[in-house]
Amino acid sequence: MAFRLSSTRSILTRATQCPLASRSTTTLPPPLFTYAAAASPCSRSFSTTPTQQTKTLKAHRLPHELIPPYPYGERRIYKQSNKGLYGSARIRYGNIVAGRGNRTRRTWRPNVHIKAFYVAALGARIKTRLTLRVLKTIRREGGLENYLLKSKPARLRELGPGGWNMRWLLMQSQAVQRRFNEERVALGLEPREVEDRDDMIQFALDYATPGPLSLRSQETLEELRAAFHGSLVLGNEDLASLEGIEELSDAEEARLLQEMDDMDAAEAAEAVEAETLTEEKQPRL
Repeated sequence: MAFRLSSTRSILTRATQCPLASRSTTTLPPPLFTYAAAASPCSRSFSTTPTQQTKTLKAHRLPHELIPPYPYGERRIYKQSNKGLYGSARIRYGNIVAGRGNRTRRTWRPNVHIKAFYVAALGARIKTRLTLRVLKTIRREGGLENYLLKSKPARLRELGPGGWNMRWLLMQSQAVQRRFNEERVALGLEPREVEDRDDMIQFALDYATPGPLSLRSQETLEELRAAFHGSLVLGNEDLASLEGIEELSDAEEARLLQEMDDMDAAEAAEAVEAETLTEEKQPRL
């Protein structure tokens, strides 16, 4: 122990006698190698180009009024699966059987997670709930696009209403329309015209994203409303070229309906009068 104490004292005395120890650290000039390290090529690069902005939308917020109805209808059991990609997963019920035969009721819920996929055809990220089994199928198919665009009846039934909405939105893009045309040409069919539906896609993306609609989406909404109201008119609106046909006014409509009611009342009165006459002609017993 004495040897250790003596060695420690000798080390401390040598350290205090060192000329660098008496020099203050504040008087030292900054080293030059720090500036060289900051200017080295290994430092982080600087760029003025902004990163590409992508939207993250939720599939269950897509406009249902704009999308065709799901052919198999909404699921009555486990309604949570209508807002995601659950496949055929449902809540299972059973019992835990102990060694003595005691049974304890319990449930097994699907292994549900939240995952966001980037879809290049839409230029946006789709955030949805899905089970691990569906996620494994998506990886095996090669991505979310291939999983949604498969047209087998079993896959359509597996998609559910949430997957059906995502499938419809994906089919509006020009890239998917060209892909379908390539498949039609491979089957010997004539390709269809590629339609520009970017306004519809942008409106659906804005509708499914929290926040107000953009000006472009508001214009698209007004066009859809105008087209909807115009579609309710039966026949050709311009009737000036037809002879003897005039548009029915409100007053003329009321007059015609009143005449129809008077005719119905007259027929009912004649039927009652005829019934009373037949009763009078019958002999009384």
